Amino acid sequence: MNLKTCQYFVALAEEMNFTKASESLHITQQSLSGSIKRLEEEYGVELFQRKPYLKLTPAGETMLFTQNRCCEMNPR
Repeated sequence: MNLKTCQYFVALAEEMNFTKASESLHITQQSLSGSIKRLEEEYGVELFQRKPYLKLTPAGETMLFTQNRCCEMNPR
């Protein structure tokens, strides 16, 4: 996972809405959706449950926790 993909994942996890997250990232919703799908394929797990509404899966919660810890350990 590269830094850009990490930012996309965290933004979507915070917004829980593809449209709002893509707007905050200044990218198209299709770009965000594709990046998240490739990330899920890279790790071989679903990170978000998409129906009936968007929510993190247990794997997604673990990844979000890990990403937040990395950010705390490596401040800008």
